[in-house]
Amino acid sequence: MNAFHSIKKPIIDRSIETFLTLRALFFIGNKYTCPCCGWKLRAFTYGGTSFKVRPLGYCPRCNSKARHRRWWLFLQENTNLFIDHLRLLQVSPNYCLSRRFSKFPNINYIGADYYNHRNISIKMDLPATPIISETFDAILCIHVLEHIQDDRKAIHELYRVLKQGGWAGISSPIRLDQNTYEDSTITSPEERKRAFGESVHVRYYGYDLKDRIEEAGFHAKFYPGKDVDRLCREKYGLRDDENIFFCTK
Repeated sequence: MNAFHSIKKPIIDRSIETFLTLRALFFIGNKYTCPCCGWKLRAFTYGGTSFKVRPLGYCPRCNSKARHRRWWLFLQENTNLFIDHLRLLQVSPNYCLSRRFSKFPNINYIGADYYNHRNISIKMDLPATPIISETFDAILCIHVLEHIQDDRKAIHELYRVLKQGGWAGISSPIRLDQNTYEDSTITSPEERKRAFGESVHVRYYGYDLKDRIEEAGFHAKFYPGKDVDRLCREKYGLRDDENIFFCTK
């Protein structure tokens, strides 16, 4: 089965862009630089439409989180995404990345999510991906798997739709001092927040996430956030716990 008959281009909301541009003017400065949009700023915000300052929060210009800034730098330094002609799938795309990737002439960008919103091309459930095998040159799956009950099936689907020789970038909240903790009997938002850190998460990954990824057939290399140079973290507003798995097929 193939979903590409229903593909549409992501829509860049002009009203959002206008607001972000105007808000960014209030945050002009030289303390930080957002690599996702290039804006130089004095502070980060709480995201959304907030003007309130939040350390290591959202970029006021593009609403990137620390994880997205970390990913942008990683992709520049470690992949061919900004050089070669690629078909890229981003699962559950965030606005700050989709607004850029959808404009790059060398990227055939496809955003996919279970929920229908403006910056997606395909509405789908990741564990039941309606896309033929070996379709994409590259895949980004950023803070998605911790929301999915059958995460092993989801990872297998990422592997299936990736071309031979392609790569996938995967990240999730992870505790490096423990195994993955999950309990299907924990269902209420309050209990999930206590157990997994967020009310919409269904597990807290541990260091064995690499094993789950490689069970699907990937070769995975781990890039800890704490290994990023301190001056780089300070310049771009990065956290030291934003860890990346770079996976090849």
